[in-house]
Amino acid sequence: MGQRGGYLVRVDGVRVLPDRRPRLSLWIDGRPKSQRTRAPVWYVAALQAAARKQLQRGPLSSSTIDVEIIYATRGAVLDVDNALKRILDALKGIVYDSDAQIRAVKSVGLRLDQGFRARGSPDVYKRLLSGKEFLVNIYEGERETDVYLVDASTPETEKPSLVMLAIAQPAVTESPAMRMPP
Repeated sequence: MGQRGGYLVRVDGVRVLPDRRPRLSLWIDGRPKSQRTRAPVWYVAALQAAARKQLQRGPLSSSTIDVEIIYATRGAVLDVDNALKRILDALKGIVYDSDAQIRAVKSVGLRLDQGFRARGSPDVYKRLLSGKEFLVNIYEGERETDVYLVDASTPETEKPSLVMLAIAQPAVTESPAMRMPP
C-alpha cells in the first residue's frame, strides 16, 4: 500500500480515496445567518476572525478549493443560498483571493426534528447538536472531485461505476534545432 499525490492509496492494485480531511475547520459561534436577515456586525467579524486565526500566512493559492458548511437546526429552515453568500463573502480575501478558486460548495443542515444519516466523528456531532456553533470546512488542492453522478431516472438496480476525466499532457515534439548532431 502506498500513497500518491498525498491522498490516493493503492490497495491490492485498486485505487482508494480515503475520507477527506479539511485543510481548515472553522467553528463559528451561533447559527449561519441569511443575507436577508439583519445579522449583527459580530457575525461577519466572527467568521473572519476564525479564518484569520487558522490561516495566518495569507489566502490559499489553490484553484481547487471546496467549502462545506455544516449546521444543526430544529424547526427553523435556513435560507441556504443566502447564508452561503454571506459566509463565502466573509472568507474572501482571508481564505482565498477570488471566487474563481472555489470548485464546490456544500451546505448541510442537520434537521434535528426530522432525523438524518451522517458519517464522522461523534465529537463533531456533539458540538453541532448543541446548536451553539456551526462548522465551515475548507478543502484544498485535491485533483479529483468525488461526486455520485445519478439523476432521478437512474434505475435503483444500476451499480455505481467510476467515471474519470484524465487530462492528457501535451506531447513534447522535437524540433530540428533540438536534435543532437550525429
